[in-house]
Amino acid sequence: MTGQTTPRRQAVHRLLDGLSTGGDVRVVTGEPGCGRTAFLEYAAGSFRAGPVWRVRADPGRAAPPLSGLHTLLRTAGRTARGTGDGTAGETLFDVLRAAAGASPLLVCVDDAHLWDAASRAALGHAAARVRATGVRAGLLLTVPGHRPVDRELAALPVLRLGPLAPGDAARVVDDVTGGAVDPGVREELVTAAEGNPALLLALIHRLSPAQLAGRRALPRPLADGEALAKVAGGCLTDVPPDRAGLLLTAAAAVRATGEPDADADLVRRAAGAGAPRPLPEALVLAEGRLRFRSALLGRAVYAGAPPERRRAAHRALAACLTGTGADGVLALLHRSWTVTGAAPALAAALAAAAALAPPG
Repeated sequence: MTGQTTPRRQAVHRLLDGLSTGGDVRVVTGEPGCGRTAFLEYAAGSFRAGPVWRVRADPGRAAPPLSGLHTLLRTAGRTARGTGDGTAGETLFDVLRAAAGASPLLVCVDDAHLWDAASRAALGHAAARVRATGVRAGLLLTVPGHRPVDRELAALPVLRLGPLAPGDAARVVDDVTGGAVDPGVREELVTAAEGNPALLLALIHRLSPAQLAGRRALPRPLADGEALAKVAGGCLTDVPPDRAGLLLTAAAAVRATGEPDADADLVRRAAGAGAPRPLPEALVLAEGRLRFRSALLGRAVYAGAPPERRRAAHRALAACLTGTGADGVLALLHRSWTVTGAAPALAAALAAAAALAPPG
């Protein structure tokens, strides 16, 4: 399947090979568009040693307790007897152990975070028991990487799908286009996608044959707000205004530095007194620095915001930065993103400050 490159296939086969000697469990995660579902499909299609139970979770907000677990058992042709709240996890473990008695068993649950809490708790308990006892059952559970792992699954080992390497991404481009792509265009696609398989495919499909062949100009920016929003999906829907403001300020701060994180105090001050505590799920705080759990989500926040809101975020960040050196350069850089026309004085000040700033 497109996007399932050799390193990912190798990871799948290492996991599946381990089932011959004992159970294995992984919570498969990654940013939106990283290919979690494709990874699970490849694992299920590659497993030949025994039965495979596959279930895609449905949203569990209004679902009754243990509805997710009952769906899994029905998918496996098992009854749902004996799955009361207090014994559900142990009951599921007994079912897995019995099913894996004759041959190894693979259980794949896509979007496990959408299950109701009682079902997640039962799944987490059974998975932990599989790991502890060596039952020949493998569990692959996918959850999104732009939010914390639910506490019911947080103790399980995580497999995070990282970005595609440039060479792997280039091969995806060639595979999808049948090789009918200009080398320069291929390089731009790979750079703009930053290793995200879904974004890479979205950008390819956005281009006409003439653009792919290099005969017509590419749209600018190549990865615009619409393309990023398609990949981010519903991750940014229904975000309260105070949290949306903090997310945009953080995205603007990261964009200016080019680093994966930004000074948390600076971002909070620029976002104003209404900055929410605790932080939005999309952000994580470590050693006084804020970063997006998903870099793609940060790009989508920034690109999808109205231009006037982006300029306001940069203006607020510039106002909170004082002094000379790196801070002075950064303040001028933020100011440069607040203007809508030529600003020769600002350009000269930025060039002079950059020349005086210490390296690094």
